[in-house]
Amino acid sequence: MRDYFWVWGHHTNCLYGAYGLTRVNDVSPVEGVAYLGATNLVLDIMDAPVDRREEIGKAKDIPMLAWSVMDVAAHPEHITDLIAYKKEFPNLTRGIFDDFLCPANTETNYTNYPLEMLARYREMLHEAGLEMWMVLYTENFRVIDKETIQAYVNEFDGVSLWFWNEKEVTDGYDEYVKTFFEMTEGKKRMIGCYLYDFGTEVEATGEAVVYQLEKEREMIKQGLIEGVVLHTNAVIMQDPFEAVEAGKKWMDENGDEIITR
Repeated sequence: MRDYFWVWGHHTNCLYGAYGLTRVNDVSPVEGVAYLGATNLVLDIMDAPVDRREEIGKAKDIPMLAWSVMDVAAHPEHITDLIAYKKEFPNLTRGIFDDFLCPANTETNYTNYPLEMLARYREMLHEAGLEMWMVLYTENFRVIDKETIQAYVNEFDGVSLWFWNEKEVTDGYDEYVKTFFEMTEGKKRMIGCYLYDFGTEVEATGEAVVYQLEKEREMIKQGLIEGVVLHTNAVIMQDPFEAVEAGKKWMDENGDEIITR
């Protein structure tokens, strides 16, 4: 089971002072993978002033590695850099366009990407042996028309679904997943599981985390999703949140389950 689990990795302590997080975090992305009992890693260093090649190098022993990219329309070097990294680090498997459909990010979101541009980037990544993925939030279903979402989804190899607010998990998980499956037929899929309620800037509940993981466990076993992404190492503190420990405990108990399809 743990081979299907990823951690969304942020640079150490990068979220301090944001989203109500006021406790110091010194757990690196790679350490977060080990702590949570996962196997794979999405690297998202955001705007941290670090050497990107060095950060990828720290994850050279991670079996499958993804790189989060943003603002590619204005900075196509983010794609060419990823292709260059792939030559040195074969464990890089994909580039993920983060926050791609978020209406608030008008300078970096989908409105800056003609479909032809995405098709070109996809071809470049494929030639390098990489997949092109995008992040999709449940709230996108409510504020962007279905036809627009579908047009962009069609350009990607895979899509990961995220529940920004825990209330969306408790009040509509199955319905959101149903819509997600309908709109991603034929695509690779992953589902994100937040270990902190970023939408309302409070601790997530362990109950909601376990609820999601149980649902996603069955989806993995049925072959409906490629895996689950736990978010994030940046909320693993010296005095861990309830939701973090609930996720860790679940992985301790279920991570070695053998998956047969």
